[in-house]
Amino acid sequence: MADPASQLTLSQENNLLNLLHEAAEELRGLLQPAKAREETDHRDSAGLHTRLFQILRMFYEVQTQRVCVLREVLCGTANTLTGLRMCSNLTHTFPDRETQEKTADVDASCGSHFFQDHVTDVILNVLEDVHVIVNQFSVMSKRLDNGIAFLTEISRESKPESCDISIWLGQHPADHLLANAQSTRLPDPVKCCTLDDRNKSEESSHEETKVDSPYKTMVTDCKNCLNMNVEVEEEKEGEEREKSRGRDCERLKHTLVTVGLADRARSSESPRVCYITAPSEVVNILTCEVVDGLSSLMVSGSEELVSTVLRIQNSSHVKCPFPLTIAVPFQASYRGNYREITVKVVDPEQRVSYVTPTSTEGFYGGQRGWFAVVWVYSLGVFGVLSRLKTESFTVPKTGLSHKLSVDSRICLDYLPGSFSAPVVAQVTVQPVDAFVLSSLKSKNDSYHAALTSTPLLYLSHPSTLKLRQPLTVILPCPPISEKRKAGEDTDRPTLISGTFSPQQIRFFFFKSCKEQLVVLGWIESRWKVLDKVSVKNLQNSLVCFELPESYERLIVLRLQSSVKSSYLTSLVEELEEAVKIFSVTVVLHHERLDPSSVVVATLPSRDVSVAVRELQALGYYGPPEPSSELSMREGEQLLLRFSGNITCNDPIGNEQMDSHIITFHNQRRNRLFLRLKEVDPFGNYSSLHYKCVTSLFKVTKGQLVWNGDRAAMSKDCPLEEPVCRLPLTLPKSARTVCQPMSVKVIQHSQTDPPSDELLSWLCDELTEDDAALLVMSLHLRRSAVQIARLRSPHSLSKQAFHMLTAWRRGLPSSSPKCPMLAHCLTRAGRPDLARELLLREAAHYKMEERKPRET
Repeated sequence: MADPASQLTLSQENNLLNLLHEAAEELRGLLQPAKAREETDHRDSAGLHTRLFQILRMFYEVQTQRVCVLREVLCGTANTLTGLRMCSNLTHTFPDRETQEKTADVDASCGSHFFQDHVTDVILNVLEDVHVIVNQFSVMSKRLDNGIAFLTEISRESKPESCDISIWLGQHPADHLLANAQSTRLPDPVKCCTLDDRNKSEESSHEETKVDSPYKTMVTDCKNCLNMNVEVEEEKEGEEREKSRGRDCERLKHTLVTVGLADRARSSESPRVCYITAPSEVVNILTCEVVDGLSSLMVSGSEELVSTVLRIQNSSHVKCPFPLTIAVPFQASYRGNYREITVKVVDPEQRVSYVTPTSTEGFYGGQRGWFAVVWVYSLGVFGVLSRLKTESFTVPKTGLSHKLSVDSRICLDYLPGSFSAPVVAQVTVQPVDAFVLSSLKSKNDSYHAALTSTPLLYLSHPSTLKLRQPLTVILPCPPISEKRKAGEDTDRPTLISGTFSPQQIRFFFFKSCKEQLVVLGWIESRWKVLDKVSVKNLQNSLVCFELPESYERLIVLRLQSSVKSSYLTSLVEELEEAVKIFSVTVVLHHERLDPSSVVVATLPSRDVSVAVRELQALGYYGPPEPSSELSMREGEQLLLRFSGNITCNDPIGNEQMDSHIITFHNQRRNRLFLRLKEVDPFGNYSSLHYKCVTSLFKVTKGQLVWNGDRAAMSKDCPLEEPVCRLPLTLPKSARTVCQPMSVKVIQHSQTDPPSDELLSWLCDELTEDDAALLVMSLHLRRSAVQIARLRSPHSLSKQAFHMLTAWRRGLPSSSPKCPMLAHCLTRAGRPDLARELLLREAAHYKMEERKPRET
């Protein structure tokens, strides 16, 4: 807060305004035509403008101090309200979902949560306006300083009479002053007034005037208003310069800068994922990390994620001067009247808060796009969401007729005396697509009588105050489509052979029954048919009804015949859940140039054809074909498991190496890139492809818990049956066959039989199974095997030696005996013995060659 001694009192401020008015009148006299100016005194025009700018600058400084005091008070109030709101959200944590829903119901019934949010938003909006005013004052002060510097330079270099002030006043003031401002230090306002006064006294001695100059009076009044002493100012000039330098250094230190932050896990040259506006010493200590593994836990109810999930935290112990301005890029494919953009913030203690963006578009990183710009008072996990608009309004005692901004056709009419005190009501509208109702009718024959429905209306009043007067509600309820009416008129039944077909009977039944309108309300935690409430048809497909008491949820159904109440309540329950469920198709495609690289995408069924063309443009093609339609909610996950001869490494690092997770979001691209690998290279020997089956298991949000930087599946929730299976193939690549070492090692005659010493060594290395397989590979006669067993019944190595000697005797002299024996050992599953046999044989020949030379 500013020093009270430096502030102006009310009377002093009025005197300052009077001086400003007098200076403006004299300036107006200077701008009179030439003939009129000849009659007036020749005044120092540059000095007059200098004084005028100085008075304006003093006035703006005083007002700036007052606005800064107001800004400090508003900042303290905003911090207090934000702290209270965060304390009220202590139980709003992700693992305890039931507690969160109960707390939300209590807040909605009392209305305090909505009132507190409304007050906080108003304070933040006013604080934003005050920031704008302070910035404008700063711009005004700079322009006046430039004007004072310009006029002071003119008064020093030239005479006042030679300065035609109307020349540069004809130009734009701001442009002229900024172009001609000097880099020298601006003079003190009071000192300039004194110097100009001395010049005036000297000029007045040469001029013959009978009236004293009005500038002396203006300077004297200015000194009296500001309580300034010229002598004291000259003595303290050095001290004021030091203080000014200190303030300039402090101002530069806290200068706000906008910096783009990249993902900490990637390189610094990666794209910027968010932009932060803060003092220069603060942005250097903030780090950002993409944690899309938490996207499932960032949405609830009708919320839809439209951006990446970011974790922004302070990497040092320096305290951040809140609030900070954060701009998060997002991309929303649907932005209707019923939905709005908000930013969800989860602090390190997992307390949830929602922040309304000050703007949803801006210019960051050299390009204009969609950015959710928010002021935050805490760091944590951030995500941009698209959710249903919640409209709050106050119902006074005198009543209110309120039309909703999201849909002007919806009107709530409160009669005078509806409540004993003013209350804050809150309304949310959930549109119901005709396709959703048609899909429910196709699944259950009991719902065929339902034709159309109104949107779901969520209406909240404080539970402590009851409704005293009937509440009139007007909702849009589309009639039967014109196409269907035209079809019924053209397909009028005709009597054929004295009988009617079943279609004709249904037509007569439909025509004979009149349409019915039924209201259902949510009371005592269940839907109930309001039989005592009568509904009227209005023009433009509107329906109107009166409620004797308040209900939390309302809907009107248009029926073609009477239906049981139990069927209607079950229909509305399924309808309320169906608007939150999406039809999803899973696409698994291979890259054309690298079949081992695949992409798995979960897409809304309505966008499959467009998404497949995008994947083809990236080089990904089928098979397999897209899966059948699956029913999924926003934020639910699909867990992939491979069963067969294909697997891949998990990029996320799950505990199970054969599982991968992909999260579905309605307004985001949900793609998972994998690298496939065969399990057994010799498997699927009768096919040109390796084969497996990919099973997809659905993981609901109730099965997920917060685990570090990702949502992990709870151990208490086992997996159910897979919702989908996709066949997967991987083409085999050409393998390089390694030739036996005998081709390179043996350089001597291969027709010589192996020695008894070599055969004895080989027999000692063979096991019983190896010997049996070797006998089968050598194609020995049965009689030779029996003779070997009879000669050495208790020694396996001797039996094998006798069999190998019998095999050696039976070979022709021209056949390669050692390579043949090595080949048989390889077929028997002992390639190591085959290699060792060839090496020993080569070493034996080398020794035989050296013996004659030594002798």
